[in-house]
Amino acid sequence: MYVIVLTVISSLVAVLLVVLGIQLFLTLRDARATMLRINGLIDVMEHTSLRFLVPLTNLHGFMNGVKSGVHVFETFVSYLKKNEDSDD
Repeated sequence: MYVIVLTVISSLVAVLLVVLGIQLFLTLRDARATMLRINGLIDVMEHTSLRFLVPLTNLHGFMNGVKSGVHVFETFVSYLKKNEDSDD
């Protein structure tokens, strides 16, 4: 009698473990698919942000060039004023 009860219980436990294993496999597969979608979204966001930042970087370089040009112009004007004052 005990052998039959133990056989039934162990069979039920085995079936339960198989079902849990299948559920775990399906859950992990869905989690992997979700992670792949999230990774794709992050790649798109990174690409979009880089497309936005490149013109700003170019603008920063342009502004540095203008700043250097203004500095050269100011130096030239101060040189002219100094020469004008020394001529008088």
